[in-house]
Amino acid sequence: MTFTMESKMSNKKIRAVFCCFFTLLFVCGLQFSAMADSQAAPQKEQTQNTIAGQKDQSFKNAVKAEKGTPHVPVEQLSGGSAAARAPFTEVKIEKATGKNAYSVAEIFAKSKSLDGKVVRVRGKVVRYNPAIMGRNWIHIQDGTGDPMKNTHDLVATSTEKATVGDVITVEGKLAADKDFGAGYTYAAIIEGAKVIK
Repeated sequence: MTFTMESKMSNKKIRAVFCCFFTLLFVCGLQFSAMADSQAAPQKEQTQNTIAGQKDQSFKNAVKAEKGTPHVPVEQLSGGSAAARAPFTEVKIEKATGKNAYSVAEIFAKSKSLDGKVVRVRGKVVRYNPAIMGRNWIHIQDGTGDPMKNTHDLVATSTEKATVGDVITVEGKLAADKDFGAGYTYAAIIEGAKVIK
């Protein structure tokens, strides 16, 4: 009888210990899960901030690349953007042919009415910045336009390549007053241009 009572007491104690142990494991598991979630949230936020920071940095690099040489005089600022600079080049290039063909000066003069329309322009590549914001930035001049009014240098963006010094024709959709932010605004820019040599 004594042995049986002691045995029953022992079993109760063992059960109680196991219950406490498993309860403790369960509570620890909940705390660990909560702790993991609280650590994951800042990491997720940090990852999102890093991605956003990379986008910001990508844009800053694009702006920096487009700015070019800081010592270019004001009269030689790009007609596309006050932030982008391309030196004025003495050239005289024959205008492109076709019903949607314009000179650089005509593009700037008619930019509002040509906004959203496909245009064709022929000129000399005076500057080329590849792979910025997923596109190549081609500055062309044809000898028309006024450097004092920043209407001599037209920028076209394209997935196609170009070489500085080449005379090419670009055709694409004109965007008037295109604002990329951070003061990086174009009075006229040709986007998604095809390059025709």
